[in-house]
Amino acid sequence: MPFIASNYSESPSYLFLVTLFRSLKQIWDKRKELGPTYKTRRKNHQVEHILSWIETNYTVPYRLDDMAKSLHLSPYHLSHLFKEATGISISEYIATRRIHQSVLLLTTTKKPISLIAKEIGLMNSSYFCKLFKSHMGITPHQYRRKWMST
Repeated sequence: MPFIASNYSESPSYLFLVTLFRSLKQIWDKRKELGPTYKTRRKNHQVEHILSWIETNYTVPYRLDDMAKSLHLSPYHLSHLFKEATGISISEYIATRRIHQSVLLLTTTKKPISLIAKEIGLMNSSYFCKLFKSHMGITPHQYRRKWMST
């Protein structure tokens, strides 16, 4: 189920999703201009399955081979199809989805950073902090402190 912000306090999550969906819509609209072909419809259907699989499984450690096997696609075809449709790699998308969820947890709970890391599928909390900082510009602890002070 997609997350929809119920108030402005959840706006970082909401803005992420709006930006992502706009980007995907632009790509799909360009494809619609070319005319609906069976191949295009099939690719869109496969990408929908990939996105659904990610939404269900982003909280567990990611392995391309497991994902490909589950979706009955080769790892190469899966990666190529997803990147062609979205403009980013599966790994980048999953990392961004995990950061989105961690922002939600940081701002709505008092769970420890290490527990949040585990809940979003990262067993190493120092890697989580590094990933979070690369996406958000500050550490999870700094983000939470900043959020609480506003």
